[in-house]
Amino acid sequence: MISLSNVHKSYAMGSSKLHVLKGIDLHIAQGEFVSIMGSSGSGKSTLLNIVGILDNYDEGAYYLNGKLVKNMSEKQAAKLR
Repeated sequence: MISLSNVHKSYAMGSSKLHVLKGIDLHIAQGEFVSIMGSSGSGKSTLLNIVGILDNYDEGAYYLNGKLVKNMSEKQAAKLR
């Protein structure tokens, strides 16, 4: 149902980049319950925004119900949400 493979996300910080997610692999099957835990600043909200199709990722692959989410139009993303 939800499948992330080697997902990376960075934010520009002036002339440098802040690498928030580094190669995340996550697979959640239909009916599974998942908890995301971590210290402050570890990327939990960024990950949830990507899973919720509210933010884009830089590298890797994210499939939701077998559909690749990368470069999805805003209209398509809204329909999936």
